[in-house]
Amino acid sequence: MGNMAIVVDSACCLPEEIRKEYAIEVVPLNIHCQGESYQDGLDITPLQIYALQRADKVLTTSAPPPGTFVDIFSRVAKNSKDILCLSVASTYSATFSSMQSAMDMVRRQLPKLRIELIDCCTGSAAQALVALTAARAAKLGHSLNDIITKVQQSIPRVEISLVLDTLKYLERGGRAPKIGAWATSLLRLKPVVTNSMGHARLLGMVRSRTQGIDRLVKSVKEKAGLNKLRAIVVHSDLEKEARLLENRLHTEVNCSETYVTEVSAVVAAHVGPGAIGIAFCASE
Repeated sequence: MGNMAIVVDSACCLPEEIRKEYAIEVVPLNIHCQGESYQDGLDITPLQIYALQRADKVLTTSAPPPGTFVDIFSRVAKNSKDILCLSVASTYSATFSSMQSAMDMVRRQLPKLRIELIDCCTGSAAQALVALTAARAAKLGHSLNDIITKVQQSIPRVEISLVLDTLKYLERGGRAPKIGAWATSLLRLKPVVTNSMGHARLLGMVRSRTQGIDRLVKSVKEKAGLNKLRAIVVHSDLEKEARLLENRLHTEVNCSETYVTEVSAVVAAHVGPGAIGIAFCASE
């Protein structure tokens, strides 16, 4: 991407075609299980996460230490004059704090490098849409200041909602809405959740995934109005359903472009298998 590099963490569920086209650097977050630690996408895959969850293993996640980011920033800086870091919501993870510490170190080591950090106040495919906004602006040759402005303007406009099989995994990670996982399990309901500026919020509960998907599509249609949308369908082990949902968006919603992506391993650790959602924003 010329003199500009974009760095994200692996909570950003980037569709592979976007990552490749714009050469976005993805830093793996850490996943821990039974005394072992793994790097997202390097040592462990989403499919392996689902298998552990179905075996009722308890998973935790953590941000990489600042040193990991220092190494990556230093490597990226060899071919870039500017670096823009886009972090998962600081309310969800210590990633932002670790990136900030690393950035301060790198600024002292490489005073000619300009490196900036933005809290995306969201994660998963919504964070990916923010990254796409930055990447496209960079490819068009916009200045770092202009790109930062575009990103900051886009963050409040990006939305994501998901239908989960259960709140159990979000609750284990301390990220569940106030209604407990026990309630959805007891009532055999599937929660519909959204991100509201860095906080998970329960939109409602449905009796089936089909009802949940209907609710997602209805919500997107209502919020879109006549605007053209850019959308990412994100899922955990529901590839077929995700493709059908993508087709439905093209039929029922005015989408200029759509993508389908599976959650990263670190996001899978928090949502569990059987989740499906839509991240969207107005097309530029």
